[in-house]
Amino acid sequence: MRAILIGLLLAPLALGAPAFAQPLEPPPEAPEGTDYVIEPADTLAEGDIELGVGAASRAGGAPVRRRRVRFSGDDLSGAVREGSGDPLAGGSIDGRGGLGTFTAGRLSPRWGRGLLMGAAGSPWQREALDRGPTAAFRGRAGEGVMLRRGAGDGFDLLYGRFARRRLAGARARRGTLTAGALYDGRSDLQSSLAITRGAGDAELAWDRTGRWRAEVLMERALGRGSDGDRSPQDSTSSLPGGSIWNSTGGWSASGRVRAGAGGFASLAESGRPGPARALAVGLEGPVRGVRLRTVAALWRFRAGVAGARAGLAVERPLAHHGALALGFEEQRGPRRDRGDAAPFASSGARAEGMRQGWWGEWWSGTGEMALGVRHESWGERPWARGVVRSVTSARLETRGPLGIRLGIAHSVYRVRRGESLYLPEAESDRLVLRAVSGEGERTRITARAPFAGGRVGAALHLNTAPDRRARPDWTLDWTRRARLRKSAGAPPE
Repeated sequence: MRAILIGLLLAPLALGAPAFAQPLEPPPEAPEGTDYVIEPADTLAEGDIELGVGAASRAGGAPVRRRRVRFSGDDLSGAVREGSGDPLAGGSIDGRGGLGTFTAGRLSPRWGRGLLMGAAGSPWQREALDRGPTAAFRGRAGEGVMLRRGAGDGFDLLYGRFARRRLAGARARRGTLTAGALYDGRSDLQSSLAITRGAGDAELAWDRTGRWRAEVLMERALGRGSDGDRSPQDSTSSLPGGSIWNSTGGWSASGRVRAGAGGFASLAESGRPGPARALAVGLEGPVRGVRLRTVAALWRFRAGVAGARAGLAVERPLAHHGALALGFEEQRGPRRDRGDAAPFASSGARAEGMRQGWWGEWWSGTGEMALGVRHESWGERPWARGVVRSVTSARLETRGPLGIRLGIAHSVYRVRRGESLYLPEAESDRLVLRAVSGEGERTRITARAPFAGGRVGAALHLNTAPDRRARPDWTLDWTRRARLRKSAGAPPE
């Protein structure tokens, strides 16, 4: 409770900062204790095409083969993936025509605050990281066709399959106001009104039975920092988790409020309804050469099912392109409600007691060589005592001759029964949150090198634990990007 009070007094973390050496975790609807795979939302330059083939070992079976192709043109771009058992399999096509811009295939849109279309963020986040065109990751909300006309004023039309049902949607945009609706073709109809003005936005959504939900986000700059406190743009971590440095200095504050009926859930996102009520506040800024963030959030699904989360993180740049990040956090209660109507009702919705955790991460190096060390520990008693899960990791990356890059990462973990721990592992086209349990070690050896006009990457994973033999697994991937043609204004090769 002390951490929660401290966080509230400090008026916490700039909501929605996706990573500041904070532990990564899958979304609430992901099944507990299983690997979670997600695709970064990187883009191709106009006129480029990317081809990729790969394979990964599978316990008790033949290797899984994967293939993908992406292209980007003046009026048409798209991506297609295929592979047996690949959670990222599927694709989408984006284009421009006389009616506007359209997308066909996999869809993960976001309207307003995400209450009607596109999941709203968890209470401690500004917004969900895998919904909408500006998200850090490509989500997997549904499949269908979406048309957008006009960059400012205009309208959006949508038809597809979301949450195991067919939905049609429409949204009109005028100035700072938008109005939208979703209909399943039978009896369910939901509507919303949203407004965006300056650094704040709000949305009110309701269904035909009168259930409703509303959310407001307000952000404000409190002043510019001095040149000496300005955070460097190139300060990023070589380890998963990244850096807390994402602004150019000065202090900023944010606040977020949600209210509504506990039974309301978006027709398109029934797997991620979120709490009916929530309050979160945040503060970020420089203090004597370090950057500080705090966060505090309270939420309530229904009577007797509530939670809270508060934390503080600081980062200080060091010599030789390095940095040191430290954080402390307290969590109480479940991230989702076991009693809701979501299709993933068994995915770790158990009530949770108090958990306190701390983590520290140090990294240093350049493109030639980088080294990082991280420790994370969570306990069930104050000051993170009574450890229920902990992990210590070290990572070394180096660049050799002929463009070869080598890396090795080693993690030692201990996870009590009933707890979940995820090790983030970046591959060439995806981020895998690897679920581990019990006591053990995991070593990851990676290599990347130019090959056949592209780059080939390989990774070998060694898993050891006291009660079982080492179980190696591997991945192999080849990627090549090429220019189909020179677009207007492209620099000469």
